[in-house]
Amino acid sequence: MNEHGQIFTLDMFFALVLTALIISSSGLALEQVRKQTNDYFLRYSLEQTANDAADVLVKTGGTPDDWPKQPNSIEAVGLCQTDQHGFPIPNSLSIQKLENLRQLCKNEIWESYPAASQAIKALFNRSEKFELILIDETTNENLWPPVYPRWNIKQSSGVQDSSEVVVVKRLVATNVITENLLENLIHISKPPRYQIYFNVDPGELNTRDWYIVLTRSLPPPPIQPEVRIWVNRNPSDGDGDRDFKSPPHDSPFRIRCDGVDYPDGSDYAFPVPLHEGQNFIWIRISGKNAPVNVSIVSLPRGSPSKLVELPPVATLVVKLWR
Repeated sequence: MNEHGQIFTLDMFFALVLTALIISSSGLALEQVRKQTNDYFLRYSLEQTANDAADVLVKTGGTPDDWPKQPNSIEAVGLCQTDQHGFPIPNSLSIQKLENLRQLCKNEIWESYPAASQAIKALFNRSEKFELILIDETTNENLWPPVYPRWNIKQSSGVQDSSEVVVVKRLVATNVITENLLENLIHISKPPRYQIYFNVDPGELNTRDWYIVLTRSLPPPPIQPEVRIWVNRNPSDGDGDRDFKSPPHDSPFRIRCDGVDYPDGSDYAFPVPLHEGQNFIWIRISGKNAPVNVSIVSLPRGSPSKLVELPPVATLVVKLWR
């Protein structure tokens, strides 16, 4: 009897061990399934947030319309251009708004204007782990400095240190920061004069670079019209005191760069510098049947001059991570 009881006990022991192993394995499997499910939902939420943020940025102009000038009153951030009635033009990116968003992400502004930083973070599910990049669709080259919180004191956004990153892209039409644009300037009988006004906001003389850009017709005609430009002064009756002339010189013409007025020189002995507030240029066109577009372009100080003429189409890249 004792031997039979001993065998029964040993069988029970093995059965209990097997049952414990099965339960333990099932528990591990359930924990693994739970972890995978949780990771899936976190990944899905990250992807959904990034896609929603990209759509808001390229399909809306933001609230209020002039949100860059009202950092304490920002309700929503949008980067698309608007038409003459104030309606957004989907997938038409305003470089000016992109740069304004970048300025709001500077450390001192990010800290000083909580309403603005909260509105920006709201796009990314209240996260600061985001980065916006504008790239050339064909060369993959960066067309604008990256946008992320505290970029002026951080070496990078931190995306390279993350194990899980979501990247979404939106194809957009671009424009430069243009204060004014005169299209299809042509000479018919007399050399016509045109005037463009533009503003330099407080502090921008030493934080931004300023250019005059001429865009000629393509392909060029045998003889291009002559363009003469005066900055902040009226043209004289003669021709010898202009600041810029094309040809023979090519645009962009640098009015003020790296805090220096007319770094390439002026044809006039006493050129008038830019100042805060309203500035202007006079343009005189002499030539026939050859359109010329003239624009004033402003870039962040130290930006490559090639950025004054962005490609017509680019890719906005939105990165989000955890």
